Amino acid sequence: MDVSVYDEIVSFIGNFKGLSKNCSKKLEELFPSINSDTLYSILCNEYQRKMRRIYGKTQNNRDYFWKLFWEKIDREKPGMLVKIAEEHEIPPCLIAKLILQKYYEGEADEENLDKEPATKLYLYLKNTSLISDGQLAQEIFLCTVYDSLYSPLADIMKKSLGQQYEIRLQKEATQRGLVFRDEESLRKYGYDKTPDLKLEAPVAVDGFIVNWVESKALFADEDIHKDYMKSQYLSYWNRFGSGLIIYWFGYLKTINASPDKRFIIRDHLPANLTTILPANQSIIPDEMKELTTHQTV
Repeated sequence: MDVSVYDEIVSFIGNFKGLSKNCSKKLEELFPSINSDTLYSILCNEYQRKMRRIYGKTQNNRDYFWKLFWEKIDREKPGMLVKIAEEHEIPPCLIAKLILQKYYEGEADEENLDKEPATKLYLYLKNTSLISDGQLAQEIFLCTVYDSLYSPLADIMKKSLGQQYEIRLQKEATQRGLVFRDEESLRKYGYDKTPDLKLEAPVAVDGFIVNWVESKALFADEDIHKDYMKSQYLSYWNRFGSGLIIYWFGYLKTINASPDKRFIIRDHLPANLTTILPANQSIIPDEMKELTTHQTV
């Protein structure tokens, strides 16, 4: 994606006043030529950055939101907590967590909330029928409905989307005749950080040697790419050599502006794959080679 288009999208998100759900719809109207998954991914990235910036301030205002909530609960229609979130430009589920923290504060010992606060709060968000106060339960439920980024349903959808594209990668790799091991197979050999596919026979893509493939169901800007490079890609490169990174929803052009001998980046699995292994050479997994070497010694 061109930087100018990306900057336009980010600028709109930054200036938008309202819920992320409404912002997502508006983005699709303003940028009809851009995939909706790409727009949603950029929206998620920007909101995550915003939340990191305001998290401390929001936590410090917990008492304020608590007081505001109970002042309005009996005077306004259901959905009042969502309105508070919209007015203060905070995701509804974040406001919901703050209110739940305060509500169960006095019951921390009884509920063991002090031991597993995040787990307990997520459980209440996921199943609001567990909340003892009926009015509060209704307000929390509406927060989960109107929050397209941080609700339990949104979390499930994100995980499901990632799994769908991992399956798609495996299917396309199989169709292209690639021989590979997946994450589960690699972890059986003790690897803690593993790419989605480790190729048993390396391939060449436009002259670049690919030993592994990593699938990301997201749009990548420079910061996201750098974060994943530190947390994952460099480990893959040190262990398996150069590889292919697929950002299915696109990436900022500047990421691929300068040549990198460690990674090649695409938004799909290339069709022009050339297997490097000679036809008369057997494919022996690296792990099996290591085992054979140890036995010989």
